Amino acid sequence: MMRHPFVLFALGTFAVFLLLHLAGGRQYVGVLSGTVVGGAGGAGLGLLYALAWFGAVLAAPVLLLAGLLDGALARASRARP
Repeated sequence: MMRHPFVLFALGTFAVFLLLHLAGGRQYVGVLSGTVVGGAGGAGLGLLYALAWFGAVLAAPVLLLAGLLDGALARASRARP
């Protein structure tokens, strides 16, 4: 199991997105176009969902690859005599 901080942060970001998706945040993303459904709570949930989506789609894969590559390089450098 990789415990690199980048890997853990990427998995945490994706977990937050998954929780917001399961909570129904997708239906409130209309706040980005100016259509607020559900009042202030819906607007907040929609904004959080959009930020989590960007994090899961843009940041998490980069962090995951960086953490895995760093871990593999560290493991390879320890294996060298």
